[in-house]
Amino acid sequence: MSDVLRMRLGDVPTMVDPTTGSGDVALFPDAMGQGGHPFIMHVADPPHKQRPRHHHHADVLYVYTDGELHIEGEGVYRAGDLRWTRAGHPYGPETTGPQGGAWWVITQGNPLPVNHDDEQSAVIPPQGPPPMAAEGLPRFRAPYDLPRIAAVVRDHGGVILEGFVDPALLDCLDSEIDSHLREHPGAGAPRSGSAGYDVFLGHRTVRLHGLVAKAPSSQDLIADERLLQLSRDIIGSRASSLLLNAGELIQIGPGEPAQFLHRDTDSWPEVEITAEPLVVNAILALDPFTLENGATYLAPGSQTWPRERTASQVDLSRAVMDRGDILLFRADLIHGGGENTSKAARRAISVSYCAGWVRPVENSHLNIPIEVARTLSRPMQDLLGFAPHDATGRFGGMLGLFENGHPRRALETAR
Repeated sequence: MSDVLRMRLGDVPTMVDPTTGSGDVALFPDAMGQGGHPFIMHVADPPHKQRPRHHHHADVLYVYTDGELHIEGEGVYRAGDLRWTRAGHPYGPETTGPQGGAWWVITQGNPLPVNHDDEQSAVIPPQGPPPMAAEGLPRFRAPYDLPRIAAVVRDHGGVILEGFVDPALLDCLDSEIDSHLREHPGAGAPRSGSAGYDVFLGHRTVRLHGLVAKAPSSQDLIADERLLQLSRDIIGSRASSLLLNAGELIQIGPGEPAQFLHRDTDSWPEVEITAEPLVVNAILALDPFTLENGATYLAPGSQTWPRERTASQVDLSRAVMDRGDILLFRADLIHGGGENTSKAARRAISVSYCAGWVRPVENSHLNIPIEVARTLSRPMQDLLGFAPHDATGRFGGMLGLFENGHPRRALETAR
């Protein structure tokens, strides 16, 4: 950890403020709470922009650099002013002046605001460090009762499947991943084209898509019939077929801060959250998941919450797992990768299945060469989109056709 950090506007690109949809935010990869560093960001809002009454999870220091900010009940802050607010103290609404406003935000905790729609609570108790508890997630051991597991995931949000993957497959996956990373130094760094999304992905985290081309034995995990059956049962009537939404290595390095809590289904913000989820996630622990190395945070039951509700400390559980365990959960459950305060990387494979009519996060047709796709098992090919989504049984149509026919024909003609 560096003892000195220098943040300079212009050194990093800005992004549109994701909490309001307007204004610019500059995020600094070395100042995202990792390794004892604070969160430091710069905010620049346009003229007359209003933010609702809200509070923050931690104490926050504001350094105003330009324009004005009017905060109801406090007054006007201008360039050169400093302001400190205690964790949990609700304030606002706040409005920028005719020239807009800009300020630095410095905090030791999660900087995202929690909006207040009413005045029902005067003070929110301050939030301390992340919860250091692992309770709250049901666990299942072999023999796995698949219908029961599917029902619990739908209702509770997630489960841990202990010892789900055979040690021989774990060793093979590790060996193939190690070989790929040795042969491709620097592979897996975030480069989505969005500075904000790259911070979310993690600058100390290695992520690899196109796994069946990079680690061939991963198809034995991704196309595991037990996972496919569980996903079909959990998604239920929302779809008649599955696609691979994403299959990726996620290797969280030392010093990576915790992810912002999120729902994966935020990728499709217009899709309604129902009793049957659109996407199901399975995270395989290739290393033990501990409280120190980034065990995933989850808020069980949060799939039933209003979208605007955020998770507090008391809502969260940690997915502490042994090597070979799988965390299976609805993708509309609030969750996030944990902070890695250990001295070693934490390796996992995340497999995500979506309804067959959804555009997946991973573009498998570009990630998997056709020559590789031709060698894969039929279930794996289907997951990659070499089978149509057929809704004719519901008086609908078909999706994913190739030359007005079955997409598997592409594997036969592309020689």
